[in-house]
Amino acid sequence: MTLADLLPAEYGSADDRWDDLATSPDAPVEEGRILVVDDDPTAVRLMQHLIEREGFTRVVTASDGRQALDLIRDQPPDVVVLDVHLPELDGLEVLREIVRSDERTGRPTGVLGVSGDVAATTAQSMLWAGADDFIPRPFTSAEFTLRVRRLARRTRSLRRALAYSRFLEHRTGYS
Repeated sequence: MTLADLLPAEYGSADDRWDDLATSPDAPVEEGRILVVDDDPTAVRLMQHLIEREGFTRVVTASDGRQALDLIRDQPPDVVVLDVHLPELDGLEVLREIVRSDERTGRPTGVLGVSGDVAATTAQSMLWAGADDFIPRPFTSAEFTLRVRRLARRTRSLRRALAYSRFLEHRTGYS
């Protein structure tokens, strides 16, 4: 029996609960959803290729902020690689919506900010707005994939801990 089997029915079926709350402890971290958001098609292809080469199998892309938010609402990712300067809605606006959604749902999302704008204020703005990490372009492929993998693991661990906390609250009657 697993934690997912013990969670109350309002969390959905045992299979759905892990996907929504914590991901099965036996599933590889590479099965997590990764969203790459950038308006530069070359940068998108490169980042997607690097992430997939690292073994991640569920990588989707968006080319503007509105498209990113639609994808996030439809299938919440585990990690978002988010460019700062985007058409429609800029990266900071997308990030603010991710943070609001995470607070509302209790389902954290790892966010790696990226930008060719190397000004210190760019990184600071993303980090202050709620990004977990920031990497300026150009970056090395090893550094980029290390940061994506670290965020995927951190997000999984945090979701697992939150699911367990909710389970304990439900079992003990605390809310």
